[in-house]
Amino acid sequence: MAFDNNKNQGKNGQGSAPAGKASLDFAESTKPPGMLKLFWKELKYDKLALLASFLLVCILAGIYIGTPIIESRMDVMRPDLRMQNLSPEDSGTLFGTDSTGRFVAPLLVVSARNSLNISLAVTALSFIIGLVAGLVAGYYGGHVDNIIMRITDTVTMLPTLMIFIAIRAIVGQTTISMFIITLTAFTWMGRTRLIRSVALQNRNQDYINASKTLGSRNIVIMLREMLPNMVDVVAANFVLTAAANIGIETGLTLLGWGLGMEHPSLGTMIANALAPVNLQFRWWNWAPAIVMVIVITLCINFVGNALQRAADPKQRLV
Repeated sequence: MAFDNNKNQGKNGQGSAPAGKASLDFAESTKPPGMLKLFWKELKYDKLALLASFLLVCILAGIYIGTPIIESRMDVMRPDLRMQNLSPEDSGTLFGTDSTGRFVAPLLVVSARNSLNISLAVTALSFIIGLVAGLVAGYYGGHVDNIIMRITDTVTMLPTLMIFIAIRAIVGQTTISMFIITLTAFTWMGRTRLIRSVALQNRNQDYINASKTLGSRNIVIMLREMLPNMVDVVAANFVLTAAANIGIETGLTLLGWGLGMEHPSLGTMIANALAPVNLQFRWWNWAPAIVMVIVITLCINFVGNALQRAADPKQRLV
């Protein structure tokens, strides 16, 4: 009998290990793939998005590595009236010189860095404001939601362009920090609506009700339970918004209501095309900046669309 018991125990012990391993394998196989894995699958399927992501990484690396090197060499960025408006052939450089005698190629790198920094700063600040307002409005609902959304609607209806003109007329030359704050003040509304809509979808889910039943504080529920479930959507929209903000900065600066010529950006370089002589005869003063804006925004949009498809199961290609 003892022998039989030991034998049965041996069989049970041998059988339990494979069962446990099988359950672990099943759990691993049924675990949903992460956001990065889904994003990589979308990139592999969409060759254009893969090429855009590779090109974007190369551009960003060149900009953020090259700018400190350029700024350390003051002779490259120093105006020289003897070198005004030289063509690439006459100057022996890639894009010649501008109206102040500065080399256009290093100026293009520094300008792209400034435009990207402004775009990322405005996007980050607007998302912080939208995240706070949208989470509170979507979680609490009722009167809190009505108050926040009426404020959002009021700011949306303001004549943004006229306000920019008035600020420029009163202040004069705007600094980079003032420009970022002004842009942020009129770009957070869309982020608020996006985050509010996601919060409204999740506020009555079982895991939210369970946290309330356990006595968790509201701010803990919003940050620990609701926020992680909207990271995918927020990340995709963040990338696409950053591309749009580059266009906003470029357009406002081109029209004369953004940064001044003392702050090099892609918009200030494109503004050189407003002079008829530059537009007709000196393409190197403005054309490289236009190409840079188009390439960066297109690359960001392709990558952002792939990230958005990865975040939304209904839009996925694979």
